Amino acid sequence: MKKFLLSIMIATALSACGEKAETPKENEKPVVKIGAIFPLSGDSAESGEYARDALIMAMEDVKKQNLKYDYKALIEDDQFKSNLTAAIANKFIFQDKINAMLTYYAPAGFIFKPLAKQNKLIHLSNTWEEKVGDGEYSFTQFAAMSEMIDVGVNYLVRNNIKKVAIISEMRATSEEFASNFIKAMKKENIEAKMETFTRGNVDFRLLIRKFINEGYEYFLINSIKPEFDIIVKQLHEVGVTNDQIMGTCGEMTPAKELYNGIVFPGTTIGTKDFNMRYKQRFNRYPNYASVITYDLVLLLIKAYEENAQEGSIPETEKVLKYIKNIQSYDCNAIKCTMMRNGHINNPANLRKCINAEYIEMEE
Repeated sequence: MKKFLLSIMIATALSACGEKAETPKENEKPVVKIGAIFPLSGDSAESGEYARDALIMAMEDVKKQNLKYDYKALIEDDQFKSNLTAAIANKFIFQDKINAMLTYYAPAGFIFKPLAKQNKLIHLSNTWEEKVGDGEYSFTQFAAMSEMIDVGVNYLVRNNIKKVAIISEMRATSEEFASNFIKAMKKENIEAKMETFTRGNVDFRLLIRKFINEGYEYFLINSIKPEFDIIVKQLHEVGVTNDQIMGTCGEMTPAKELYNGIVFPGTTIGTKDFNMRYKQRFNRYPNYASVITYDLVLLLIKAYEENAQEGSIPETEKVLKYIKNIQSYDCNAIKCTMMRNGHINNPANLRKCINAEYIEMEE
């Protein structure tokens, strides 16, 4: 924590002396630098890798076009650790002189949000935590939490599920999601009970047995890996099948064969064209980290291109105004809609893991 606070203090102190982008040489296009902070090692590495690959693919696609600017992506691994996030952010701002930033997950988004405002940098974040976006310099993209809850509860009602046990990680956004899920279930006369755990827990057997003894036969797992994997395996040990499980973050883990039959209320299934191109390029189908990251990169580049000026990069305020004024537009999640407080909303959907792939279910 001390290192994290120190990094933020350094960034604040240096914000007044940040320099503008370098002036291009004659006959060269100005370069727009995009910083990207992803978790590329540690427990959340796979999700970060999906996002990184989507950024690479977007930059490859952009190079095929005759654009007014050259675009350079700078990618760093923060290992999902706040002190590293802050240190990388400082480097991007004051050493690399980035023009815009992509972050992944709420913790990184919250760290960069004040830095974006202090240094007048565009900040696009791939997270369901809408509070990261403020519509001034920071924006988020994901399905609205309320819409994800609606599709999940509708599934429970259709399948006549009356009692749901929720196992949720102890994190503000996750607990908010689970609490709102419970409220929505109660309106449909579904009995629900939630127990929380701290990250790093590896034994959920007593908790699972307690729920079963109380008559709960359906489980909502509200966590990311590795705990998600552990909980599923330990549910299997006592005879709970995947048809009795709903997840909220299953796409964050590589063990998709473990999840056959589990349903997930979620966000963003890419277009067929995008999914196939991504599969051909990286030998695996994309997940929401891929789709949203690709969309955000193209949105950012379009904003710069639409506000291009001869020989120089447009002021941040002009690019921001373009993004803020977008209402509804096509993206790899079918339709994206700009909503209040800088949140770009994707359609929520319900998907099921079938033969190691996520298939969208008809409502």
